[in-house]
Amino acid sequence: MKLLDKNKHIGEGFKDFQNILLEHFFLKEDKTIWEMDKWTKDNLGEGLSAVVDGGNFFNKAGVNYSRIQGESLPASSVGSNGQFESKPFYATGVSVVCHPDNPNIPTAHLNVRYFCVFEGETILSEWFGGGFDLTPYFPFEEDYLLWHQHAKAACDSANKSYYEKFKKNCDDYFYLPHRKEHRGIGGIFYEQLNFSDYKKGLNFSQKVTNAFINAYIKIIEKRESLTFDHRDKEFQKFRRSRYVEFNLLHDRGTLFGLQSGGRIESILMSLPTDVSWRYRYEDKLTDKEKQIYKYIKSTKDWC
Repeated sequence: MKLLDKNKHIGEGFKDFQNILLEHFFLKEDKTIWEMDKWTKDNLGEGLSAVVDGGNFFNKAGVNYSRIQGESLPASSVGSNGQFESKPFYATGVSVVCHPDNPNIPTAHLNVRYFCVFEGETILSEWFGGGFDLTPYFPFEEDYLLWHQHAKAACDSANKSYYEKFKKNCDDYFYLPHRKEHRGIGGIFYEQLNFSDYKKGLNFSQKVTNAFINAYIKIIEKRESLTFDHRDKEFQKFRRSRYVEFNLLHDRGTLFGLQSGGRIESILMSLPTDVSWRYRYEDKLTDKEKQIYKYIKSTKDWC
C-alpha cells in the first residue's frame, strides 16, 4: 500500500470515530445546538470541529477531527528527539473535551491520534497515541471505579500490561506541579505505541474511543438529574481554572498545534466558556468542596 493511501485510510478511520462520538453526544445536546465547523488550511490539512458554546447541557464541548501534513516536524513532537525535526510529517486524530453545565457531572477528555514522519515513500517513524481522563468537581467514587474499569478493559483487549503503565502515564502527565495536584482522577495516557500492523493500532484506538464514550455516558446518566446551586457553580468555575492552567502551560498537544501552525480555534476549543480565578478562594471552601482534594492531591489504584 502506498503511503498516501495508508494515511488516507487511517484518517478515514479517525473520522468514523468522530461520527460515533457525535451520535452519542447529540442525545444530550440537540444536534441543532452544535456548530459543525468544517475547515481547511492551505498547505497544512483539514478537519471538522463540532463545538457547543453555551449550550443547554454543555457549557462548552468540542469533538474535533483533524488531518494535517507539514514539511518540518515541530520540536514539541513527542518521539522526535531532534532527529526528525527537519522531516515531513503526517498526523491525524480526534480530540474531545466536554464541560457539562451541571457541576455534578465531571469534565471529560479523550484523544486518539496517529503520527508518522516520512521521506518519500519511506516511513522513518510512526506511532499511535491517546488516552482519556476525568476531572470531577464533587466526588462520586463509584464513577471513578467505573471509569477505570472501562479503561482497563480496553487496554486488556490488546495487552494485559497496558493498563498499569498507561494509568501511571496519565497520573504523571496530567499533573500541575505549581499547584501540587492532579487535573482529575486520571484514566489512561499513552504515546509512541507501535504495532506490527497499522490496522491493529487503529483497532486499539477504536477500543479506547468506545471505552471512553460508554463510561462517560453511564456517568452522565447517573448524575444529570442531581440538583445544584449557585455556590456549586462558583466552585465549578474555580476548579475549571486549573484545567485551563494545565492546557496552556503543560499540554504538549496544545504546544504542538501552535508550533505546527494549526488552527487556533480548534486547538483552544478545550477551554471552558465560564471559568474564574479567585484570590485565596481555597481558604473559603466548604466541607463539601474540600472533598474532591482527597482524590486530586494523590493517586489511587482503582482496579
